[in-house]
Amino acid sequence: MATRVQTRNPKIDTNAEGSAWRPASSRRLILDAARRKLRTESFNEFAMEAVAAEAGVSRRTVYNQFANREELYCASRLELFEKIDLAMAEIKFDLDQPVEKMLHRFCKAGIAILLSPESFELRASRARDRRAFQWIEEQYDHRIDEPLRLKIEHFLQSLMLKGDIENTDPAPLAESLLMAINACVGDDGQAETNLKQPPVFTADEIADIYLKRLPLKDHAAA
Repeated sequence: MATRVQTRNPKIDTNAEGSAWRPASSRRLILDAARRKLRTESFNEFAMEAVAAEAGVSRRTVYNQFANREELYCASRLELFEKIDLAMAEIKFDLDQPVEKMLHRFCKAGIAILLSPESFELRASRARDRRAFQWIEEQYDHRIDEPLRLKIEHFLQSLMLKGDIENTDPAPLAESLLMAINACVGDDGQAETNLKQPPVFTADEIADIYLKRLPLKDHAAA
């Protein structure tokens, strides 16, 4: 009589390219579990034991991968920031295009980044944890707000060099557009829940309002 062999059904990592057949690594399982927990939990509520149970691994396995909950929290948030970094790098200005068209494209790209699932999770963590764990606030400013602000500043400086707009301090103009884009997606930096909401204004409306504030020269406005 043949003996029936019981086979194991390990969790599969379908995220890594070309490795859908491989069992997911413990680190990957833990990071995915941490991300699920942090969608609703604050840093103060976040517990290594709960992550271990969510991931289906032992507490020892979690501590073998991450020294403490601060390290695990940061690792799970950094993965989200890195995805936004890639999207941010795709924002480019073609200075051969009309100013209006470039602004419309920038606003659409910026709003798309802020409306991404990764951004919503980070904004929720930022709102919940900015006082308990300053790291999330610093990273949000460094990886999202500051790059968007710098991109529009560089864009304005390029337009000044081309002679399309009058020479002026680009920093206040860049700050005003960043504030408008954040307001457009309902990010007041305070709300801890219900961050996902329809945009208050469309990207085109924001661009059109901002365009009127620029010190355009006559030939650029034509």
